[in-house]
Amino acid sequence: MLCVLSAMFALAGQARAELVMLEVRSTERAFAGREFGAVGPYELIRAVAHYRVDPAARVNAGLVNIQKAPRDAQGRVAFDADVMILRPVDLSKGNGRMVYEMVNRGRPLSLGLLNRAAGRGNFSAATDAGDGFLMNAGFSVVMSGWQAEYPVLDAPPMAVALGSRLPRPPNSTALSARLPIAEGVVAMTREQFFDVGADKTFIGYLSYPAADVNEKGTLTMRERDADPAVSPSALSWRYLDPWRIEVTKPAGTSAGALYEFVYRAKEPVVYGLALASMRDLVSYLRYSDAEQNPFRSSIKKVIGLGASQTGRTLKELVSEFNEDESGRIVLDGANVVISGAGRNSVNSAFARPGLKDAQHTSWGLRGDEFPFSYPVTRDDLSGRTDGVIRRCSATSTCPRIIHIDSENELWHGGTLTYVDTNGRDLTMPDNVRVFVFAGTEHTATPRPGMSPPFCAAPAPAMIDWSVFARALFTALDRWVTNDEAPPASRYPTVARGELVTKEAYKFPKLAQATYVGAFSAKHYYDFSQEPPKRMGSYPLLVPQANEDGLMIGGVRHPFVSVPLATNAGWNVRKPGFGEGDLCMATGSSVPFATTRQDRISHRDPRLSVEERYASQDAYVQAVKQAAQALVKDRLLLPADADAIVAEAGDLYQKALARR
Repeated sequence: MLCVLSAMFALAGQARAELVMLEVRSTERAFAGREFGAVGPYELIRAVAHYRVDPAARVNAGLVNIQKAPRDAQGRVAFDADVMILRPVDLSKGNGRMVYEMVNRGRPLSLGLLNRAAGRGNFSAATDAGDGFLMNAGFSVVMSGWQAEYPVLDAPPMAVALGSRLPRPPNSTALSARLPIAEGVVAMTREQFFDVGADKTFIGYLSYPAADVNEKGTLTMRERDADPAVSPSALSWRYLDPWRIEVTKPAGTSAGALYEFVYRAKEPVVYGLALASMRDLVSYLRYSDAEQNPFRSSIKKVIGLGASQTGRTLKELVSEFNEDESGRIVLDGANVVISGAGRNSVNSAFARPGLKDAQHTSWGLRGDEFPFSYPVTRDDLSGRTDGVIRRCSATSTCPRIIHIDSENELWHGGTLTYVDTNGRDLTMPDNVRVFVFAGTEHTATPRPGMSPPFCAAPAPAMIDWSVFARALFTALDRWVTNDEAPPASRYPTVARGELVTKEAYKFPKLAQATYVGAFSAKHYYDFSQEPPKRMGSYPLLVPQANEDGLMIGGVRHPFVSVPLATNAGWNVRKPGFGEGDLCMATGSSVPFATTRQDRISHRDPRLSVEERYASQDAYVQAVKQAAQALVKDRLLLPADADAIVAEAGDLYQKALARR
C-alpha cells in the first residue's frame, strides 16, 4: 500500500547545516515481497530531503560560492534532493547497519556490485535483489541524488551526465538534487566533447549557460590526445541557445576527434552543497530520535560506498565532510571503489563532477588534483603538503577505508595512489587498506559485446572482480563493527619491480593486442586561465606484466593465477577514433592457443593450453588451490570460491573448443 507522508524535523540551534524535512512520497514492498531468510521482506521508501544550510557555520566554511547563493528569510540556503531507502519491513530483524550510496549519475550501483543484481534502481522485481547478499545480512541501503538537474529535458543523458548535470524528462527515475546557483558569478569556462559520431555536425551541450550568446567563444579540435589544439577555417560553430552549440566539422574529420569550447558562462551550481547534503542526510538518519526518522535510533554503524565517479566523490566527503554540525562522525567506514588516484570536480566554481582526467576524454579538471592518495605527502610541483585524510585526521573523524581498484585504473594515472609525486612507494595509514585486482577492467562483471566498438584489441578483460568487492566489503563491515582487522593491503610497488616506466613494460608481442605506450598521465596546471596551462607532469608508472602479459602485482583471481588467456587492464583505440590512445575503462583479453602447433603457426610466444595443463582435472585442481589460498587470506568468500571452481571445467572446455 502506497503512503505519502510529510515529516518535519528541526534541529536545535541556529547556526547549522540542517536536514529540516524528510518528505516521504511513497512506501511499498521491495523485490515483489521476496523474503530474505531470518530478515524477512524489505520495503522501498521514496523521499525528498529538504535542507537549509547556514553559510556562516564552521562546517560550511569551505563551500565554494556559498556566499553567492540565494538565502531565505533566516539567512540560510535552501535546496532539496531525492532519496531512496531499502530497509527490512521489521527493522528489529536488520543488523543495525546502513550502507550509504551517493548515486552514480542518478543511478544506484551498490546492489549491482555486491548483490550481482542486473537491474539499476527499480527494486520492484524479485530478481532486482540479485543473490540477496546485502539483504540476507540485514543491511539497510540509503541512496541519494546529488547532481544538479539539466534544463534541456531532451538532451542525451550521457552527453550531459558525463559533464555535470542530469536531464530529468517526465517519469524519470534518476535521483538528482535541486541545487542553487551562485548569483552574479560570470567567468570563462570550457566544455569538452568526444566520441561525437561521424555526422558532419553535432550538438554540444553546455554544463553552464552562456553569459551572452552574442559573444564569441573559442572552439579547437584535435585528432589524438597529444596533438596540438587547432582551429582550422572549416571548423565552425554557433549558439542554438545559451545551453547548446552546433558544431560543423571540417571535411575528413574522424569520428573520434576531440573538441574543446572556451566561453564565458554564468550561474554556476553551488556544487559543494551536494557534499553537505550527503553529510546531513546520513547524520539525521543515524542520530535523530525524531518519530518521523525511518530508522529512529536503530542504526549503529554506517558504511559509505561509491564506485567510479562516486568513488572519487566519496573521497571528497571523507576528506572534508565526515564531521556533522555537532562534531560527530558521519561514516564509520568508506568503501572507495574504482576511483584510481582521481578526486572529483565537485567543490569548485564551475564544477564538472561527471568527468575525470583521462586520455582522449577530458583534462585539466579543477578538483581532480593533488592530493592523489591518503597519506600526507609533499607535492613539489604545487608546493603543497596534503593527503586525502589530513583534515579528518585533525578532527578525529576519519572513517576506516577500504579502497579497491581494477587494473584499468592504474593505466589512467591510478598508480599515484601507491607512490608519491616523486615516484616513491607510499605506506598507507593504519585506517586505510588498498587493493588492486590484476587483469581486470573498470567494469566489475564484464561480458562479451559490452565494450565500445572503437577499441582495437579483443575486449573486454574477462575477469569478474565483484567477488573481491564482496569479500572486502565483508572485511570492512567486520572492521567497523567488531574491530576485526581486515586483510593487509595488496597493491603493486616500485621496490618489488611491480611498478615500472612505460619503456620497461614487458607485454608480449601479440598480433591481437599491441601496447603502443598509451597512458593517462596526471599533470599540474595553472588554473588562472582557460584553458589551464600545463606546468608539470607527475610520474608515469605502469603495472609490470609477466611473460603472459598478466599484471604481476596486486590480488590475482584464480583465472589470472591459472590462466587460459591474457587479460590486461588496458585497450587502445582503432584508427579513426584517436588511434593508439587509451580506450577508457576497457581492458583486453587474448586467449592462449590451444596447442603448441597452433601457437607456433601464429607466432604466439605464450605457452598453449595443452602445454600448461595435463588435463581438465589438472586445470580445475589448480584453480581450486588458487581459490582456497584467497579464501584463507580473506580476499574471497567461500561460496564465491566454490562458484569459481564450478565454472573452471566449462572454461577449460571452451578453451579447447577454439582449436
